[in-house]
Amino acid sequence: MMLIAISGVIAVISFVFSLSFSYFLIKKMINFKYGFDLHKKDKIKVPEMGGLSPLFTNSLLIPFLAPIFLTPIISSGIIGIIDDIAKLSPKEKLMLLFISGLFVGGVFYEYGEINSLSYIIGIAVGITIFSNLTNMLAGFNGLEIGMGVISSIFFSLILFLKGHILEGMLCLIFSCSYLGLLVFNKYPAKVFPGDVGTLPIGAFLSTIAIVSNEVVPFIVIMLPYLLDASLKYYSAGVMSRDEHKPTTLGEDGRLYYAGGYLSLPRFILKYKPIKEPELVLIIWIVGIICGIFGILVSMFL
Repeated sequence: MMLIAISGVIAVISFVFSLSFSYFLIKKMINFKYGFDLHKKDKIKVPEMGGLSPLFTNSLLIPFLAPIFLTPIISSGIIGIIDDIAKLSPKEKLMLLFISGLFVGGVFYEYGEINSLSYIIGIAVGITIFSNLTNMLAGFNGLEIGMGVISSIFFSLILFLKGHILEGMLCLIFSCSYLGLLVFNKYPAKVFPGDVGTLPIGAFLSTIAIVSNEVVPFIVIMLPYLLDASLKYYSAGVMSRDEHKPTTLGEDGRLYYAGGYLSLPRFILKYKPIKEPELVLIIWIVGIICGIFGILVSMFL
């Protein structure tokens, strides 16, 4: 109970620090790295790389509990920074993620957290796949960061229920660091996360899942990401997110599917044009439902 109480205190600190640093980044990044909100009538200039806030927050707080779990966050975060600035191709990004995954797996093996080569490969593959997935389900205010918060909170609950107290504490702190960013990333977004914000979500959670041997409930939680990726690969194959064409914003303020590749958001819009906050809320609800199913599945394992 003492450890859980401590994690609660650190989680609150994580939220407050991330919230404060996100506000600071908004002021500083607007003249360094910015983009335009494609789903607004006016051409709105929005600072990017807000993901630096949870990256720095986790780098500050996670070492108090388990420094080794910083390796997937920092390694994927560095790749995200490179991608945000230099624009990596999909193949380059996947290759760097796999190499970083091998490094992370090697570190965990060296420190006795895992005990076989299969775990090293599993971590490398997990980081490569799920970092890419949490980077792909994006493009709308609050979508990727909100889904990251939902996924990490539900996975934290599963870990606590299964007796993985340390890993549960880490996921709780991680989710709160992203919750601080979400305050400014939700509709209407005042900052975009960038790949530095999206890649570490999949890298961290997949590493936790493999190390704690809770892969099955983790995959259930990640079903919205898997569905989104499946729709994209089925309809358009592998492509860079920069090649994606935005959905159409109607005069009524609703988003419309105008053809082209499919994704989870576009699949919803194909059947019912709706406003951006409503679209994001629907996908959040899908994430919550999958999180609940993940808890139920974990109880039978």
